[in-house]
Amino acid sequence: MGDTIKDNAEKNNKPDEEVKQEKSMKTIPTPITLGNSLLAILVVLILGTGSLVYYMIKKEQGDYEKYNSLVQNLVQDEQITAPETNTNELAEGETIKDIIDSATNTGSASTNTIDAVDATSRKVLNENLTVLYNGLILDTTSMKQTELKYIDNSDKYKDKYVITYYNYESFGFKDSKLGNLSSQLYDGLVKIENVGKIAISESYEAIPREIKVVNAIPTIVSDKNPKIGDYDSNKAIITDLDGNGTEEYILILANKTSGYSKITLVDSSGTKVADLAYIEKSQWESVATEEYHLSLSNVEVIDVDNDGIMEILIELPRYEGDPSISLLKYKNGELQGDTNIQCSLLP
Repeated sequence: MGDTIKDNAEKNNKPDEEVKQEKSMKTIPTPITLGNSLLAILVVLILGTGSLVYYMIKKEQGDYEKYNSLVQNLVQDEQITAPETNTNELAEGETIKDIIDSATNTGSASTNTIDAVDATSRKVLNENLTVLYNGLILDTTSMKQTELKYIDNSDKYKDKYVITYYNYESFGFKDSKLGNLSSQLYDGLVKIENVGKIAISESYEAIPREIKVVNAIPTIVSDKNPKIGDYDSNKAIITDLDGNGTEEYILILANKTSGYSKITLVDSSGTKVADLAYIEKSQWESVATEEYHLSLSNVEVIDVDNDGIMEILIELPRYEGDPSISLLKYKNGELQGDTNIQCSLLP
């Protein structure tokens, strides 16, 4: 017991420096190691990456829903303007992005198509089929001689003519292009540019049957019309105008000696139906710098009213300004339209 009291006394009598040293050792914190730091950084990176991936997934889902909604709207618009399309399913290998790009792009320089929604809204403004002849409006509602019309540049609806047209020339389909308003040609008047000789606002088979052009008169025609031999320049357009299975003949005849030329329709039996237009030498000699004759360029054969019958269009020349157009329809042996029209280049 005496030793214990002594020991305690020795402990209590330790120098102050030793007591301070012991206290200091007890309060030193555990040091932060390099491994702990790296572990903390790794955890932060994993959490941040996970959050970013989650955000991107949600964003892609939202973009997909927007794209899908746009595609559905575009398909509905296309069904309105093209009822012959019976399906809106994706073609094999075609993606939603492909549909959106093809529908919303203005198009390449070769096709010049326009935005599908814009085209639909513009075509709706055109209550009737629009037909252009050399960029001017051609009235095809009746078979007669008609004047070509310019577009009023002050008309607030003039842009309804800025649509995709299906172009025809020289008895065949040429291409489809976006028609553009021209600069002002006359006082407040413009026309459509970037289109063919004949431009139609809707896609249908405007030349449903073969059209042949020959530099000789078929025997079946010459046998019944011996006076054709008086012409030293002749061509024949051969086609089935009304689709009844027999061919008609449109003759372009010229006598270079007399200066007389004409365009004549002959039926499938070789019988003359009517002279459609003609011009005499006295009607061009004093104003023309060279011989003038009605020619193949004065004739077009095309279905301009989408009834399955190809009409005959005769371009009637004049001294100045735009020509007038004679429209004729031949169906089941009956000819509608003006015939035997005299042309003139005189003022």
